[in-house]
Amino acid sequence: MIKRSLYIVLGLSLILIILYTGCAKEYSFEGGPPVIVDTLPGPGNNPGQGNNTSPWTCPACIGQDMAIESKWSFHNDSTLICGVIDTAIVNPERTGFTFFGPSACSIDTGIIIQVLLDSPLNKDQYQITGQQGTIFYYDNVGQTFILISPSASIFSLIIDSYIHQTKMATGRFSGPVYRANGDSSYVEAGKFKVKLI
Repeated sequence: MIKRSLYIVLGLSLILIILYTGCAKEYSFEGGPPVIVDTLPGPGNNPGQGNNTSPWTCPACIGQDMAIESKWSFHNDSTLICGVIDTAIVNPERTGFTFFGPSACSIDTGIIIQVLLDSPLNKDQYQITGQQGTIFYYDNVGQTFILISPSASIFSLIIDSYIHQTKMATGRFSGPVYRANGDSSYVEAGKFKVKLI
C-alpha cells in the first residue's frame, strides 16, 4: 500500500515536473546578482570559516524564514532561500504529498518536496513524522539541480500541525543534500505552510 502510494505521488510529480520545466521561459534578472549554482556558499565559504565576510541572502527572502501560507523557506549553510508553493498534490490515501513552486529569488529556480507520512491526513493531527522525504532544488536554465537529497539518506519532514477542516499543513524540514558538483551540504530550518486539498 505504501509502495503504491509512493509510485502514485512520484508519477504525478514527474508528469508535473515535465510539464512545468518543458514550457519554462528564460528570464533575465538585472539589477542584482542572479541566483545560480555558484551563489550558494560551499564548504569553506561559511561565516566563521575565514573565506566569507558575510552570507548572501536574496532580498526577497528577508523576513521570510517563518511558516507563511503558500510559502517555503530554508537555510543552506548561511544562505536563506525562499519561494512560493504554487502546487500541492496529495495521494488518494492522504498518506503522502508533493509540493513545489518557484524561488522568490529567481523564476528559473524552484523547489520540489515529496514525503510519505506515518498516518493519513484525515483528521486534525500534530507532530506527524514523514518517511522517505526528498528535496529537489532545481535550476531550469541548466535543466539540472542545485541541491538534491541523497536517496540513501533520511531527509526529515515533520508536520507540526494539520487542521483537517482547512486542510492546512504547517511544518518543517531538514537533512543532508548534494550539490550539483557532488559536494555534500545540509538543508536546515526549512519551513512550509500549504493547503493540502
